[in-house]
Formats: sequence, C-alpha cells, structure tokens
Amino acid sequence: MKAKIISMVNHKGGVGKTTSTLNLGRAFSLEGKRTLVIDIDPQANLSQATGIEEPEENIYQAMCEGKELPIVNLAENFDIVPADLDLSEAELRLQSDVNGYFILRKILDKISDRYDFILIDCPPSLGILTLNALIASDYVIVIVQSEYLAVKGLQTIFNLIEKLRENLNTHLEIMGMLITQINHTVFRKSIADTVKAMYEGRVFETMIRQNITLAEASAAGKDIYTFDNKCYGAEDYTLLAKEILESRLPVEA
Repeated sequence: MKAKIISMVNHKGGVGKTTSTLNLGRAFSLEGKRTLVIDIDPQANLSQATGIEEPEENIYQAMCEGKELPIVNLAENFDIVPADLDLSEAELRLQSDVNGYFILRKILDKISDRYDFILIDCPPSLGILTLNALIASDYVIVIVQSEYLAVKGLQTIFNLIEKLRENLNTHLEIMGMLITQINHTVFRKSIADTVKAMYEGRVFETMIRQNITLAEASAAGKDIYTFDNKCYGAEDYTLLAKEILESRLPVEA
C-alpha cells in the first residue's frame, strides 16, 4: 500500500509550518506509522530542526541531478530527506524543464510503498517547489497562525489548490486547516473562531497552543518528543495525529 503524501503549506513564514511537519511526523511514527518527512525549503529549517546542518546530499541532487533520494534515519519509523541552500538553484532549473513540475511526484512514486505517511515541508511561497509538492501529494494541511494577517492570504492558497485539482492533480484534497500559536487572549481566540466560521468543517479540532518549548526543541535540533514529551506541544501534536488517523482519512477496505 502506498503512503499518504501530505503537503504542509502556507504562503508566509513563521506560522509553525516546519514545527508542525517535524512534530506531526514524529507523532505518526510513535503511533507505529512508518513516516518520512521531506524538506523542500531552501532555508532548510526542517533539516536544521533535526540537527542536520550541512548534509552531504540533499533533495536538490535527487530533483535536479537524478540521484538517489538521500534518506536519513532519525528514529524508529522516522526518516528525513534533508535540504540546504543548494535548493535555491532548483527553481530556475526546474522551470527550464518541460517536466519540472512533476519531478517530485516521479521520485516519490518509487519509494511511497516503504512508508505509511510522507510529509512535505514546503517553502513559504507558492513557487515551483511548492507546486511540485502539491502535484505529488494526496492531501494538503494548511497552517494558519492565529493572527489577522495570517488569515488574509488563505483564499489565494485555496484558489491554487482548486486550479491544481482541475488540471494537474485531480485527487488532491484539503485534509484540514491547522491553527497554530493559539493562546488565552481574547483576540487570538476570536481569530480562531473566525477561521472556523469561514471554513466550517475544514478546520482541525486540535489546535496547537503557543508553547516556548516547541521553539526550544527546534533550536536544539530535536523533535518535541525527544526534547520534552510532557509539554503542551507534545500533547497537542499527539492529539492531532490521532485526529487524523481516526477521522480525517478514508476508511480502507
């Protein structure tokens, strides 16, 4: 059975996208699911958050030079394909390739039967690297920070996904919208309520609470479960993984 491939997207940085890719992926692995996380952001924040600073090989060589996908084991049931600044050159190279939008799909077709889940940490833009991820994916999780400006650009993302569904990836589905950095202030709660009202049924019940320990774990190059498995962050991502496994996936025969 092939992996369920999920792109983690937003059009801006600092919303918790990389943190969510890493820790949701680790939560899946702790539920016994074989999980691969892929860094396709030239900033390589996901790689750095796992302690990989300068990988010998990264996703660039696989996408642009036809080399084997460099998979690094992080823990039981948990692997990563790292990135580094080389990937910033990939946009130009892929745009000049007639099949440049489909490279990642072809790569993942070869390995998807090894995993239950593949999570892709996309760049904070809607360029060709993000499009590669979306064309290769079954699902999208849209990360939404509980701030007014973070909500404003959501329709742009939904419009892009709809166009891809019509033309390039007819089975792409929005798994859900994940609200991050929620706290007890009235303003942030009102933003979360606004998103839920605007996109009824598309928002995960689980929300990720603001938790400094998540940032500390990333700075230490560790997932939240390795760093502090008793904190709010670990609790929230465990709940999110269970919500997805129990209610956000089709029942398989």
